[in-house]
Amino acid sequence: YIDALPQAISQLDLVQEQRSLALSKTGDHLQAIAALEALIQRRGDSAERQGLIGGRYKKLASLAQQAGDAGAWRAHLEQAIWHYEQGMQCDLNDYYPSCNLPRLYKARGDEGDEQRAAVAAQVAMLACERAKARGAQDEWLNPTLLGLAFDAGDAATARRLVADVRREGPAAWKLDSTLADLERSVAQVADAGHRAALTVQLQALRSIAGVQA
Repeated sequence: YIDALPQAISQLDLVQEQRSLALSKTGDHLQAIAALEALIQRRGDSAERQGLIGGRYKKLASLAQQAGDAGAWRAHLEQAIWHYEQGMQCDLNDYYPSCNLPRLYKARGDEGDEQRAAVAAQVAMLACERAKARGAQDEWLNPTLLGLAFDAGDAATARRLVADVRREGPAAWKLDSTLADLERSVAQVADAGHRAALTVQLQALRSIAGVQA
């Protein structure tokens, strides 16, 4: 559809970003990454573009893990982290790159990664609070807050947000896109009691979304 549009529209930065995302959704992650890198070369860097590249590498890391390829998993994980870090540095007010870093740092588990995860989570939370204070109409704001609560092992906040999800519906909270990340967050919580409490909330979200555990 995008390729059939007039060039004046199809070459717009936002449209090219969406084209790359569409490529990734069809399974062509490497071509999507190449297209985004070419866009950065032509039009400059941004938190969104680096975040999109990070997301493609995160997907590749997940696929490698499912295939049992530890080497590819580590390589793609490193790339995902690097690009999300670049995106965070591009714009600290954009919580998209920073909110993805805590669970990736924890998955990597290198020396200092727990501290890096805490810093990234704080950056993302401050960006979310700023967006809410400014009345931002961003459909990803609430799902991001939900993910940060799970990342922090904060069952009380998660419980409150799950009540909001139940009231507003799963589509408004992007549950179809966020459940997998929430599952990873729960698995990374070290405290057994907090992990159990979050598991209850995760099961509630699965029920709301109509997804079997």
